[in-house]
Amino acid sequence: MKRTFKVLLILILMLSMVLTGCGGKEAPAQGDDEGAEEPVETEVETDTEADKVALVVAGGLGDRSFYDSSHEGVEKAKEDYGVEYKVYECRNDPSLFNDQLVQASEYAPIVAVVGYEFYDVVQEIAEEFPDVYYIYVDNEIEGIDNLITISYAENEGSFLAGALAAMLSEEKTIGMVGGMDMPVIRNFYVGYEAGAKYIDPDIVVEVIFAEDFEDPAKGKEGATALYSRGADIVFQVAGKTGEGVFEAAEEMGKYAIGVDTDQRYINPDVIVASMVKRVGHSIYETIDDINKGQIEPGKVIYYGLEQDGVGMGYGTDDMKQFATDEMKSKLEEIKEKIISGEIEVPEAK
Repeated sequence: MKRTFKVLLILILMLSMVLTGCGGKEAPAQGDDEGAEEPVETEVETDTEADKVALVVAGGLGDRSFYDSSHEGVEKAKEDYGVEYKVYECRNDPSLFNDQLVQASEYAPIVAVVGYEFYDVVQEIAEEFPDVYYIYVDNEIEGIDNLITISYAENEGSFLAGALAAMLSEEKTIGMVGGMDMPVIRNFYVGYEAGAKYIDPDIVVEVIFAEDFEDPAKGKEGATALYSRGADIVFQVAGKTGEGVFEAAEEMGKYAIGVDTDQRYINPDVIVASMVKRVGHSIYETIDDINKGQIEPGKVIYYGLEQDGVGMGYGTDDMKQFATDEMKSKLEEIKEKIISGEIEVPEAK
């Protein structure tokens, strides 16, 4: 009896296994295609390489100027196209440049690189990752197919800033605090000086280089020295260091001009205007062009007044306007003359 029971149990188990195997081959439910697979995994895995962008900055975000402008570019790409992005900050530590660029290259097929300091390393990494596009801001390199460099005519924008400063100055002495004595900052200065002298050939234009882009105390020290020498308006071209220029202007009852973004919101009582360098705008446009296949390999893209890559910012309508309508009209006239070639702006890079 026990033996018979065991045999029956074994037969039942075998029959159950057979039925289970057949059950896996049931016809699909009504409305499904025969042989169709559940799309759960593919729906979860929505990110592809084409949906990612990396931003590598030599310094750090929070400068309310150059680096923050670049961040606005990738943020806009996220908003408009749904791209995913990561930011890699080097905090002005050269030992991080290579590693951060490598990590960014492994993460995304488009890497925006912001900072003159990357000149050598970005060329090396671009050759190591030939399938990655690099958007290198603020320099000029040709001949590497996957390296696109963006160069700005900051001298053209600064010409307008200098012209405005000369129109506003009562002391006939103006100044500029630069982050470092280097070609791109010199390019700001020669344009600023030329613009001021276009309005008033006798105006005095002085410059101090803080030798730092991340130290507001040095910016304040430089601006204080310029104000003490008689300048009543100082143009800051020093990133986060430039915040010290605004502090000095407020404490000494003087005025300042911002840079890169429209910085009037920081202190609209002392910042009369800003020379805007649209880094984020150019990065956004280049990402778009890469995705559309409209990029010419290994070339430099230029952004000046004509391309709306530089210009002037006067804050919002609710802010007190130091630049009168007449002054703004004059600056528009100068802008058109620069674009047409009637005014030739000196260059230092």
